[in-house]
Amino acid sequence: MNRHRSRCSRRTMMVGLVAALSSSIAACASITAPSTAPSAPAASPVDVIDVTATGEPAASATLRFDDVTAQSGVAFTHVATYTAAKLMPEIMGSGVAVVDVNRDGAPDLIAINSGAAGAAERPAGATNRLYLGDGKGAFRDATDEWRLPSAGYGMGVAAGDIDGDGWTDIALTAYGDGMRLLRNTGTAFEDVSGGSGIPGDIGWGSSAGFFDGDLDGDLDLFVARYLAYDAASAQPCFEGGIQVYCTPLLFKGQSDMLFLNDGRGAFTDASAESGIGALTANGLALSLVDIDTDNDVDAFVANDISPNHLWLNDGAGRFTDSALRAGVALSSDGRTQAGMGVDAGDPNGDGQVDLAVAYFENEPLSLMRQRTGLLFNEVNDASGIGQSARGRLKWGTVFLDADNDGDEDLAVAAGHIFDNAADVRPGTTFAQSNLLYENDDQGGFRDVSATAGSAFTTPYVNRGLATGDLDGDGSVDVVFSRNNGPLGIGRNASAGRGGWISLWLEGAGGNRSAIGARIKAVVGDRVIYRQVTGAASYLSVSDRRVHIGLGSADRPDLVAIRWPDGTEQDLGDVAGGAFYHVVQGAAPVRYVPGGGTIAP
Repeated sequence: MNRHRSRCSRRTMMVGLVAALSSSIAACASITAPSTAPSAPAASPVDVIDVTATGEPAASATLRFDDVTAQSGVAFTHVATYTAAKLMPEIMGSGVAVVDVNRDGAPDLIAINSGAAGAAERPAGATNRLYLGDGKGAFRDATDEWRLPSAGYGMGVAAGDIDGDGWTDIALTAYGDGMRLLRNTGTAFEDVSGGSGIPGDIGWGSSAGFFDGDLDGDLDLFVARYLAYDAASAQPCFEGGIQVYCTPLLFKGQSDMLFLNDGRGAFTDASAESGIGALTANGLALSLVDIDTDNDVDAFVANDISPNHLWLNDGAGRFTDSALRAGVALSSDGRTQAGMGVDAGDPNGDGQVDLAVAYFENEPLSLMRQRTGLLFNEVNDASGIGQSARGRLKWGTVFLDADNDGDEDLAVAAGHIFDNAADVRPGTTFAQSNLLYENDDQGGFRDVSATAGSAFTTPYVNRGLATGDLDGDGSVDVVFSRNNGPLGIGRNASAGRGGWISLWLEGAGGNRSAIGARIKAVVGDRVIYRQVTGAASYLSVSDRRVHIGLGSADRPDLVAIRWPDGTEQDLGDVAGGAFYHVVQGAAPVRYVPGGGTIAP
């Protein structure tokens, strides 16, 4: 939270803070070709290649998302328990997951609740909730049936199959009371935290995600941590004589953590030997993606008023922070910023992974475009997203093809951290409307937030953001988590949407979730690249089914997969307008979301 320009005091003394950083920012140049790590192998037919996205898009769509929460069957309200002490955890949470827990091909929802920071007991109603989807946009509460627990002051959620049995398992982060690891039995969640090897108290866990960090074929767990914060001894902070939630600059940052899986769901803390534990920061948002396309998954952590981290994987579970060299640690003028959300994508269709990072108010929504040599240009204003986002305080961030034209649009959750924002900063509001940017088919963006429908124009104190096709109509919907407010579901009602295909990928061995798989689709002259990622946004998980917009085409000319183990597969002739279940090495099989359980 970027309050480093604020005057914060503790009871009877003024606290002066200076963040001193010595930095060197890489020189900027235009993107010319996809980057690879210096030691990367030669590109295979499925690897990223240099292309120009000139395919035929659908007719220009009018992007719109209608808030259909009231009709969905979801009745969830986040409980933050604001207090006069203004304890920091109260204002930070929480997340939401769009994930298929019962293998019927339809996304379900897991909504994370918080409670009362520092209290021994949770208030009534401050429970996590599981809603099972029917594939048509309706949900039913199955929390008790599936024994979904609530523990600690809830923050985030991660999802992945930790034991290779085909059922998606869950990890929960919290302030206090440590992590919770939940094994999916197919009919319920079993809390296996005690014997998992994950410590009972890791401090303040924020965003987390599963990925194969050491390339041994199973899913490991990365946990970003925020601050060393004690609610019992926290002192108040003030701005202009008005008490506010404190700046993170008053507290020690934490190192992030890596837990390696033995393939059966037992984990070992490898934070120190992996290199990830070597640095401390204020970690909030996490992207787990193969950013240098060298066939292992890397980690980008958006830090709050401390330099961002770009942990490059050497393929053997050792990580090196390359954020400063790559030009993604600081702003283009060498300042730390308040990183609060992140996603990775390829909005300009050049085959290289770019980053969108959400920052505080009066800071940009940053688009960092990758060029050869793993160097990034910050192209916020030039791309059309920088200036218009500065008035909002930004959190969950997701690339999505909202109009099915084959390129990625960008959605961002917004909401302030001062519940008395209007008093502290006249003209600023606590509740804020969300942001939606339409891709112009060349990697630039148009701000269409003001006309994007009630899911974007109605102000709330938004935090997490996740996406997925909730109603099976072939378009991506949005779900917003809100601090001390209702979960919000936005149905995609955009006019002029193009064709599409949806791929549920299931890998071999221990990584049944196929995290790290890379997809290449050819549609006319357009080449589309996607990845199955381990984490993105803020505290949240989006549907891992790969959604590919086809524009005016009725089918793709090619769909090829590079699986996490390096195996390549051409899906052959697949028609558009269909959902496909793709088990590694087998032919794709069409299915209907919600049509019945598909056995592992």
